[in-house]
Amino acid sequence: MQCSLPKSGSTKLDPASLRAKFPIFEKHPELIYFDNASTSQKPLVVLDEVSRYHTEQCANAGRAAYSWSTQLDKAISESRAKLAKFIGAQPEDLAFTSGATESLNTVALAWGLLNLQDGDEIMLCPRDHKSAVLPWYNIKDILAAQGKTIHIKTFGIHEVGDYDLKSIKEQVSARTRLLAMTHIHHVFGLDMEVPEIREIVGDKVLISLDASQSVGHIKVDVAALNVDFLSFSGHKMFATTGTGGLWVSPRVKDTLRPVKLGGKSEATPEGNGLVFNHKSTAELLEAGTQNIPGILSLGKAVDLIESIGQDAIESHVSDLTVYLYGKLVNLPGIVFAPGMGICRCEAGFGIISFRFEQLSNLDLSFVLDEENIFVRAGDHCTYAKDKSEEYVRVSMHLYNSREEVDHFIAVLEGAVG
Repeated sequence: MQCSLPKSGSTKLDPASLRAKFPIFEKHPELIYFDNASTSQKPLVVLDEVSRYHTEQCANAGRAAYSWSTQLDKAISESRAKLAKFIGAQPEDLAFTSGATESLNTVALAWGLLNLQDGDEIMLCPRDHKSAVLPWYNIKDILAAQGKTIHIKTFGIHEVGDYDLKSIKEQVSARTRLLAMTHIHHVFGLDMEVPEIREIVGDKVLISLDASQSVGHIKVDVAALNVDFLSFSGHKMFATTGTGGLWVSPRVKDTLRPVKLGGKSEATPEGNGLVFNHKSTAELLEAGTQNIPGILSLGKAVDLIESIGQDAIESHVSDLTVYLYGKLVNLPGIVFAPGMGICRCEAGFGIISFRFEQLSNLDLSFVLDEENIFVRAGDHCTYAKDKSEEYVRVSMHLYNSREEVDHFIAVLEGAVG
């Protein structure tokens, strides 16, 4: 696992000045928002862009010759270019989606249905998010109805919170076609060792990566990650809900079939079927009227992150994670989930999950809510879990501070002391 961050010359962030960029904190100055892994708050530049579209230039993009339509088409292209550059990709390889869930399902449907054959294998971790797991069981059922049997092999997670690499190495075979994994785990909050897993499975096995908790939080470069599909949500990186992206490696683009067709689809009827004339991933996977204001908000979110500095955000969030752990570890009856609480890493990615022996997670969440502290309690949409794996999850971002952590700890001390 990655237990330290690369050193950078970035300056420290001032959470108070950053909070001023988010109107929600002006309306609710008492709010301590520790549920950023679910969704992030929205900055004024994003809200203004959405409002501007609806109040000043509401039209369909690229569907007409008049100025608003052509200008919006250009603006969408500019947002795509910004987002692609942000993850080290080319614009033609990036499709806009409604979020990571649609992206991950699109990988399964657009690639899996066309390429998986009888006896092929998919590898995944049942303790990942449902959206990274369930699409492959769905594909298994669909193919079974067609007379094809594919096998799903599962690998586990070590006590410390990273993947069991030995299990992956023992199970990968000549029939393994794809491995589904996450970049930063949504509950355990660790870097899940993408380069090491690529080395284990080799280049012939495709990797579908859920980057929901990394894009917008840490520097992400698709070339360095060496994966084939990268899925992420915009609403976790300060854009509006219903936005996201799917990056497809050029080496696999021609192995995909579109899963939805409509306006702007490049398909021509020929004989009893269709011939697809797409030149880009966007032409292949996007159809119909898009979430235009949402896509524009993604461009503004990227602008904001880059103006602050990705290295500075990453360093700030890591510092908060380590600081929070140092306070939590002294509380009576605390039981940590895998992750920072077990590995005691030198760096963190904003997420720590835990529970208390003497107080239920639900009761604790009510106590925190009364103090205007928002956390997530429950199973966190993990596919395979039991009651012992239900935790309170704290997830932090650039507008959170040490002072908020101190107040949070004081409330916890009162609740469990």
